[in-house]
Amino acid sequence: MDEIKILKTAQQENLPVVAVFLSVEGCPWSHKFVEDVLQSPRFVNRVGVDAILWEISLGKEKEDQAMRDKYGVRESPQIILLDPRGKEFARLGYSPLDAASYALEIMALIDSFQEVCIALDNRDSAFEEESWKDLYLKAKKFSVPCFKQVMLEKGLKKEKGTFFHVEKYASMLEKHKLKNPEVLKMKRDLLKRDPENKFETHFKVALLDFQKRASSLKSKDRYEKAIIPLLNYLHQFKEKDSKNIWKVELMISEYLYSKNVISSALEHAEESLKAAPESERPQVLQAISYMKRKQ
Repeated sequence: MDEIKILKTAQQENLPVVAVFLSVEGCPWSHKFVEDVLQSPRFVNRVGVDAILWEISLGKEKEDQAMRDKYGVRESPQIILLDPRGKEFARLGYSPLDAASYALEIMALIDSFQEVCIALDNRDSAFEEESWKDLYLKAKKFSVPCFKQVMLEKGLKKEKGTFFHVEKYASMLEKHKLKNPEVLKMKRDLLKRDPENKFETHFKVALLDFQKRASSLKSKDRYEKAIIPLLNYLHQFKEKDSKNIWKVELMISEYLYSKNVISSALEHAEESLKAAPESERPQVLQAISYMKRKQ
């Protein structure tokens, strides 16, 4: 069935489209996907009930390249999920899943999309923070950012906690440096919302700052520069945050180990062991044992 008929049927039946783009030339993964997934009743009988399956085989013809460009297909096989109007909302690349697992993942995305759309249509409904957070996390899995952005904006206005504010801070760090004035202001305002770390805001911000520093560290910079946010967190909350201190100590340890600072890495690993709950001690002990063998 061609594109026009597929999209017309989708609109008429109000069903999403599971578009599967395959390469007909020299692509063993496309061939394997057809055999293992598209020809499996476990996939067809599950996905084909609540969505329209559209298989597109692409070669080197001009029309096929135009189709690749239109849908942004850069690899094969490529699964793109379209709403009933033909607008993309999610996509999946090839991964070693069986037919049932592919069906489960696709249907989970479709269900999430429908949940998010219903929530956004009911703009006047009461704001339930935890439910909105759950829907936002589902929207983050979509390939288009508009749903996530709309949900983020409402969350920022309505939440009593700091989850959505931390999300916005993380988004700003992707675009700007830590010393950017807007970033610094948002960080100050964010930490003021949770002075006692009730929502673990200081912990989350410390992790984000550490990750930003570590990823942007220049060759001339000393490695200690990256762990400053984590060290500051330990200094401020070591006696107040029994839940996360062991995690912070272990992160510092693992980072120092990656920089070949073994003795300091072991010191922080030992501190992590002291603070770790019983269920996590084996993990820390394993890390310590590994580091000691590398001394």
